[in-house]
Amino acid sequence: MPRRIRHTDPDTSGLLCGSDPHHVGAARRWAMQATRTTPGAAHPLLVSLTELHTNALKHTASGLAGGRVRIEVQRRPRLFLLRVSDDGPTPGGKVTMPELCQRLGSQESALVLAEVGYGLALVGAMALYWDVAGDAGGPLTVRAAFDRSGRARLRW
Repeated sequence: MPRRIRHTDPDTSGLLCGSDPHHVGAARRWAMQATRTTPGAAHPLLVSLTELHTNALKHTASGLAGGRVRIEVQRRPRLFLLRVSDDGPTPGGKVTMPELCQRLGSQESALVLAEVGYGLALVGAMALYWDVAGDAGGPLTVRAAFDRSGRARLRW
């Protein structure tokens, strides 16, 4: 681990990582190559990938021994599509769903972000769109779309 996932679509690349936190850096380097673009154009996707991968290791069974994180990057004419999938909640752990506090800037939001971190806030600021596929209590996939030019949404 990590190991590449074969796809029949030449514009889709995949990587399967283990529970080792060092795989986050390997995934970031792999994604830079998978985008086939400049570092500046890939930056929003790479930052978001790092945050989502780290969140999967920290908050789900993916961070346990034998855990896995599946990452896919798809190149479209004007977009990069990123998918990061986890192994679901830790056994006996609290079932959570990724969410971004919608009222950034308020005192309440600042407290929430201080408690849980800025990972999804960064994804929300850089992605044109993001969502979560899957059901609470099972594996989840966070999906995000990025402008191939590297322009971030930046809606702080």
